[in-house]
Amino acid sequence: MVDRAKAQAFVDSYGRASSANDPVALAGHYAEPYTSFTLGHVGGFASKDEALVRMVPWMARFKEYGLDDIRLVDSSLVPVSEHFCLCHLTIEIRPKDGTAPIRFVNIYGLRQDDQGQRFEFSVSDNEIAALTARYPEFMQM
Repeated sequence: MVDRAKAQAFVDSYGRASSANDPVALAGHYAEPYTSFTLGHVGGFASKDEALVRMVPWMARFKEYGLDDIRLVDSSLVPVSEHFCLCHLTIEIRPKDGTAPIRFVNIYGLRQDDQGQRFEFSVSDNEIAALTARYPEFMQM
């Protein structure tokens, strides 16, 4: 069965990488390939190198908007099979302009096997909906 302590340590490591705004550390948590599902859009990365190419400007956008105070505030692990669990991560972003924090839950699929641990996918509908509700132009390039 999934080693919950090991899975929680992995989730906590992801939280620290998010708080540090560290794209290299974040990319280190993703499987190759990694798939993201967001409001009907399917995206992702084929490799960690591709993840970095996309994560660097993504993290820069958060900083540009004053949203780089990112905190993992809660998590729940739901085992699905012997080597897989769903991770419900509650994330809070504290805007630098002093407005109310933005809080949302993303779901990550964590694979845990003899190759280690890695997030195979995420569902981030809540994140993008919360960001665009506050900053309608956030997703525009």
